[in-house]
Amino acid sequence: MPLLARLPILLLLLGLAMPARAAAPLTEETAGAVGSFLQICSRVLTGGDSAAAAREAGFSEIPADRAAPLLRGAQGQVMVARGASVQGIVLVLTTRPLACSMRLQRMDVETAEALFVRLAENTARPGLTVTRAFDGTVPVPGAGAARQITYRLSTGVAGRPDFALAFTGSSDPAAGTQGVLTFGTTAPLDGAPRPQASPTR
Repeated sequence: MPLLARLPILLLLLGLAMPARAAAPLTEETAGAVGSFLQICSRVLTGGDSAAAAREAGFSEIPADRAAPLLRGAQGQVMVARGASVQGIVLVLTTRPLACSMRLQRMDVETAEALFVRLAENTARPGLTVTRAFDGTVPVPGAGAARQITYRLSTGVAGRPDFALAFTGSSDPAAGTQGVLTFGTTAPLDGAPRPQASPTR
């Protein structure tokens, strides 16, 4: 089902309603993308099939030669979805290391950050501790600074890996990718991957 068609359900799951006033298309697509990130990438934590969830959300896999630069030697696949406002959404799924990353070429940074924080803080439950590990800014080549927030998720069980839930957002249109959302066992605890140029350009 396309991102926007699923928007009301996804926002309900996030526990955050859209403003009563009519939202701009970019705001709506940003909210839809964050909701899809939750539905797809949360399966990293539960052991589900993120690729199947991505296909249901309207993503399609790109050829291996185009995927290779984003996989950086890891095992996995790269999928893309397109929208009228965001232009392109890239999903990077890896199994070794285990991670799920969503990159938006264009997004409403303010909306994305608020939804991400709500998503992360709502993840906490008995047996799963959520702590904010990093909150600051990082430089983006050719596009000033980007806002970056990372949460650490831990079960406290010996032998089980910790997870990191990370957000990077740049309001500068010069950034090749304005937003990156990541969930995985290998996401850095002191920040998320920096925005990079998208292969869907």
